[in-house]
Order: sequence, then C-alpha cells, then structure tokens
Amino acid sequence: VPFTEGLGLDSMKITMDRRQIAVNDHWQTNIPSIYAIGDCIRGAMLAHKAEEEGIAAAEVIAGKPGHVNYGAIPGVIYTYPEVATVGKTEEELKEEGVEYTKGEFPFLANSRARTNADADGFVKILADKKTDRMLGVHIIGPNAGEMIAEGVIALEYGASAEDIARTCHAHPTLSEAFKEACMNACGMKAIHF
Repeated sequence: VPFTEGLGLDSMKITMDRRQIAVNDHWQTNIPSIYAIGDCIRGAMLAHKAEEEGIAAAEVIAGKPGHVNYGAIPGVIYTYPEVATVGKTEEELKEEGVEYTKGEFPFLANSRARTNADADGFVKILADKKTDRMLGVHIIGPNAGEMIAEGVIALEYGASAEDIARTCHAHPTLSEAFKEACMNACGMKAIHF
C-alpha cells in the first residue's frame, strides 16, 4: 500500500485514486506544476520503475519527450532460486487470444550452471507465432535477476527470438541458456539439449 497519508495531499486538493495519486500519461497531477512517480502512483511498486519514471518526468518538465515502456519493466524475486520476469505470461497471451511459440532451456543443460553446482531452473521465452517478436521472458534459476536485462532490451527494441538466437553469447556463461531458449522458441532447436 503506498504511503500517501500525512503528506497534505487533500489540503492541496491533489486528486487521488484510492490511496494512490492520480496522474496523467506524463506523471502530472491535476495541479499542472506537481508531478508524482513511483510507489504513490499506479503500477508495480518497484524501485527501478520509479527511477525510470523519475527520469522521464524530469525530461517532460524540461520540455523533452519522456517515456516509460511499462511492458518492459522487469520483476525480480530475490529468493533461491531467483525468479525474474518481463513482458507477458502464457496466461495473459491466452486471455488476449495471441498465438505464440514457447522456447525453454534448462540450466541443467548449461555448462556454467553445472560447473557452479547451481543448475536448478530454466529460461522460458514467449514469442509471437507469426512475427517471432519476443513477448515475454521468464527465468527461474541462478542469476535470474541479472539475466533478465537481456529480455528487457529485447522487448524494448522489438527483437525477435531469432535475433537473440543468432547473437553470439560467451561460453561458458549462464546467458547461453537465454540464447538456447530463443533457439527453441524460433524453431532453430537448442544445440545443448
């Protein structure tokens, strides 16, 4: 629950949406000179989301176009094993009627994960069945919180699973599991599993 009580928002007549501050698409409140970002507005309560909103809001205030792609904000659960996700889930794609392909690759087949004795989990890539554009990335396993950045970049720039599958990844690295999941998603077939 966002912490918005005791800030004097009602005395300033800032419009609220339940306990969150209502903003437009440029993080502006109903008072044009007041902006809000982060946990006190709609969306996930994530520090990195707030950071992106802060940069974008500052750009808007400076008269530049500020933008945040909310479809490319990663979520990470810092457990063991780590869990990281960005983009759509299979359930969301099914609800939306989007045809997709899925590529998975287990860390058990990744040489770095096995060498580190940390091979639980997998990488899952979801891509549009017609265009191969990546729609979602889900990782459970070692270093998932770091590895998700490749998925964020892919979604931000509209990469296809084949784009990533054809990109050289250093060996031996955990990120090879990402590449091989993309190979499976685009139909190239992973070479190590």
